Order: sequence, then C-alpha cells, then structure tokens
Amino acid sequence: MKEPQTGKVGRYELLAKVGQGAMGIVYRAQDPTIRRIVALKVVPVDTGEPEGTSGSRGRSHGSSFDREAQAAGALLHPNIVTLYDAGRDGDWYYLAMEFIEGETFAAEIAREGRVRIERAAEVAAAVAEALDVAHERGVIHRDIKPANLMILPDRSVKVADFGIARLANASATMTTDMVVGTPYYMSPEQVRGGKLDGRSDLFSLGVVLYEAITGRRPFQADALATILNNILNTTPPAPHEVEPDIPRELSSIVMRAMGRTPEERYARGKELAGDLRGFLGATSAAAPGGNRPRSWRAMGAGALLALVAAIVLIVAGGAFKLSPVAKPAAVGYLEFVSEPSGAEIFLDGAVVGRTPYTAEVSAGQHEVEFRKDGYYPAAQSPSVEPNKRVVIELPMLARKEG
Repeated sequence: MKEPQTGKVGRYELLAKVGQGAMGIVYRAQDPTIRRIVALKVVPVDTGEPEGTSGSRGRSHGSSFDREAQAAGALLHPNIVTLYDAGRDGDWYYLAMEFIEGETFAAEIAREGRVRIERAAEVAAAVAEALDVAHERGVIHRDIKPANLMILPDRSVKVADFGIARLANASATMTTDMVVGTPYYMSPEQVRGGKLDGRSDLFSLGVVLYEAITGRRPFQADALATILNNILNTTPPAPHEVEPDIPRELSSIVMRAMGRTPEERYARGKELAGDLRGFLGATSAAAPGGNRPRSWRAMGAGALLALVAAIVLIVAGGAFKLSPVAKPAAVGYLEFVSEPSGAEIFLDGAVVGRTPYTAEVSAGQHEVEFRKDGYYPAAQSPSVEPNKRVVIELPMLARKEG
C-alpha cells in the first residue's frame, strides 16, 4: 500500500507510523491547531480512475470511508475510541481519532497465556456494554477481536477500529453483507455472508473471552477453509472442559454468547454484560479459590491457635516490626516533542530516545533535557501525576555560526 509522500495529511502532522491494515495506515500525528496528539487513519483514494467516475474500486473505498466516519462519529462512550475529525486531502481520506497509550488485549493474552478469570470477565463486560450502545445506534463493529480492544494504563478497555463497521440502515437496498472480519472470530452468519445484526458481534466477543480464559481459540486450524468449516459446523468444547478450574457459570455464559444461531445467543450486549457482572459479584462475595484456604476454619483449630500464639509471642518480644505491604509504584507518562524533531532526550540524566517519544515514568518530578547538534539545549522539570500524561514540547534555538 502506498503512503503519503509529505509529512502532512489535512492539517495533521505525521509523526510516526504505528500500524497498517487492509484498508489503511495508522499514524501517530499532531493537530497543530490545538497541539493534540491523535491516531490518524489514512485510506488511499483510488487514483486509478478519473475524478467523477464511478468505478467499483472508487465506490468501494469511498463508501467504506463514509461508513467508518458515519459509524464512529455516531458513538460516544467511555469504552469506545473517540473520533475527532474526518475528511479528504487529495488522494487520501483521513480519520483523526483518540490516541491510546497502552497495549492491546491480544498482547495481554499473549503475555499471560491465560488471563485471570475475573480480569477477562471484566474486560468482556465492559466491551459488551460498549457494543450495546453501538448496536442501539445501528452500528455493527464486525471485527471484534483481541487486537481491536485497547487496554489503557488504568487497565480499562476501549473498543477500537470501526473501520469495517456499517450503519445497519445505511442502505435500504443492501440485503447481504460482504464477508469482512478476522476468520478466527467470525460468526457463522458472517462466514456465510448473510445479513448481520449486533448478535454477530456478541458471538465474536464470546470467542475472545473463550480464548482469554482457556489460552486457546475455539476454532483453531491451519487452513482458512477448515477454520470457516469449523465455525459453521462444529461446537467447540466448553471452556470448563478445556480448563477444569474455569467456573461452570462463566463457561455457560461464554457458550451462550457463541450460540450457533443468533436466536441461541444473548439478544443484547447489556444482557451479556449483566450476566458477566452477576458472575463477578458472586465470585467476589465468595471466598477466593485456587490453592489458598477458603476460610480460617480450613486451617483447623489447632493450627489456627498455634499461628495466633506464635504471632503474639513474636510481636510481644519485639523480635520483628510489622511493616505495611509495599504498594506498586504509581506511574504516569511523559510525551516528548521538539521543534525540530530528532532531539536526543535526557530523562533524569539518562538518554531514553529521540523526539517524538513517549515514556512510562514514576509519578513525581523529573528532569528533562533535549539536545541536538546545531541547537542550544532546552530543559524542563515536569511533575507527573499517576495515570496522567504530560506533553513536554520544547522549541530549540539554533546556534549562530561564527
């Protein structure tokens, strides 16, 4: 796929390429008017056809862009990535969206192998609530997968990339949907190319939750044809049959979300979220599972009395001082921008990279200095709050020769 040849698209200054998909390229960019960092998705206009013609490729790209802008712009929810702006600049359509600091749920699954059950259920519940809002507005995502779920520094989640979404009522003449999406997470009706509603997204979310808690995809195969056949004609083993420590209540929720037909699934995202919240509430009310004791009674009366006596003797004798458990260090983010770019960044005396750059730092005050050949150094002492981002933007004064 071609890329923009200048450093700008629309009014946005391109800072770094951060991703590329089938339909477009995503850049970390800056709105120079308000100095806001955005994720800028650019989609090439089909330049192979003259302006004003109606070739199929031109219509396809244009209508896909219109769908994305219309769908994303209609949504406002704390668990959905915000769209700021959309437009066209020459050979490029562009979408300016909220820039997310963090990682994808796919990265979390890859790192953990199996995501903690309560954590996975919480992520899925938040996504289901966001999808319910989208579905209420006629928006179907059509590509729910771990890579499209962004995990923020505070561990909350946002649904990203409505790039292949469409408004359900956008075209009264359209009776079927193109087969668009990621094969492992497609619903049966999506594989068949049938008409979709929000229950297709809920099927995909069920697949994501299945993968997160078992560590494996329910429809796994080497060949694409086999994957699609399995989605259409097989029922995977329930999660608790794959991993016996998974509660049957959660396993049942996942399997209902993954019902073969839409009628077998949850009708609304809020219903799925409600069952997941109910499961989480029951889990938190119960004693912790795993290898930890379920109650003090489980230790036995004799062992319990011996433990209490030992603690009393140790504390009374002053042998040890009980210290509070250390809390995890609070972190925030520093975003470094210089004019011109490419300046070497010194953070608390150590080189961490070159501008533009973002670093995770401990909360508190830091010393920042930019250095670049031919320019005077520029310095600042920012204070960072937990889970907050501070932009350090320093103009650099060129040295005069002679």
